[in-house]
Amino acid sequence: MINMEPVLKRGYTAWDGHVLPLDEYDERIANVRAALRQQGLDGLVVVNYSLLGAMFDYADLAYLAGLQSGGVLLLTHDADPVLVSFGGGRELSFLRRQTWLSDVVAGRGDTFGVVRDRLQAGGIAGGAIGTVGTGGMPESAAARLAEVLGDYVLRPFDAELRALRARKRPRELMAVRIAKGIVDDAVEAAERRFADGGDNTAALLEAERVARAGRARDVRVLANMSGGGLRPFEGRLDGRQAPLLLWVAAQYQGYWAEASSTWPRPAASAAGEAVEAMRGAVRTGACAGDIAAAALGALPAAAADSALGYGLGGTTGLALNEGIEIRPDSDDVLPQDALLTLRTLVADDGGPSFAGTLVRVDDDGAHPVDGLRPA
Repeated sequence: MINMEPVLKRGYTAWDGHVLPLDEYDERIANVRAALRQQGLDGLVVVNYSLLGAMFDYADLAYLAGLQSGGVLLLTHDADPVLVSFGGGRELSFLRRQTWLSDVVAGRGDTFGVVRDRLQAGGIAGGAIGTVGTGGMPESAAARLAEVLGDYVLRPFDAELRALRARKRPRELMAVRIAKGIVDDAVEAAERRFADGGDNTAALLEAERVARAGRARDVRVLANMSGGGLRPFEGRLDGRQAPLLLWVAAQYQGYWAEASSTWPRPAASAAGEAVEAMRGAVRTGACAGDIAAAALGALPAAAADSALGYGLGGTTGLALNEGIEIRPDSDDVLPQDALLTLRTLVADDGGPSFAGTLVRVDDDGAHPVDGLRPA
């Protein structure tokens, strides 16, 4: 699903230690260290590169540190992990309140140099170091990293870390359920606004207002505007178009959930039937291409283009799309305990419909993930 970057970059920002306590991160770090030993690696460097507000993927850093920001995490077998920011010292006070890490320092223009100095201070003057997140860096930054860590053999560790991330732990599921509760409240509020006579724009804005009031850190909302396609708010009124087609995604503690809605809710719809067909095909080890085929098999041929154009879903968690997409040409298989969004949009002038669900993958199939609304 393609959506715009919001103008408001950050909503509710605080570490919820009840949902993701310290021992959760202790276990994640222990699992990563075990994987490093299996690969014969002396340490791990996780890079979240950002420059002048550029987009970056925070998921790997958030998994280990709880932070959704730029910086470099250094993890070795014995020393406490350290986060080195890309900036000076002004943001350190804020960063330290968002993470369990006790060692958060400023890079002050030489972040990779600080990482090297910490390695050497820990007695690691050479050897093999795993890297995560370096593939998307600008050439200049990648060259600087290679230069500064020239005494080390750098080996990509992205696949190994993503394999650990793919299987959602119980507390991760809790965070996603809270995000789903925020999304469900936002959808219900938008539907009420539309039912009371509001137009599509009013419903979209109501969904975002409720999600942000519900402590979402980031919110994305799309609705059918003029022309029938899903669009974000663009500062104009497009009038009322029924039915309302709405997509809402929200993030809590780094974890995403989304929902797709048609209002008034039809008793049956082509989109709903396609989602049910996909859910029936989901199980551990199922091929994403086979799940997509199940959706297309339940749809009229004329509906395939809109369904594929907006996407049929994929794995979710610390990113809206964690790497496995439900599409006909995919041979990716679903891992145990993955979280999967399934959605279908049918653009039909005679009866457009939009439906979706969030499920946990198991050997027995797809288990719905319900929203959680903490007291």
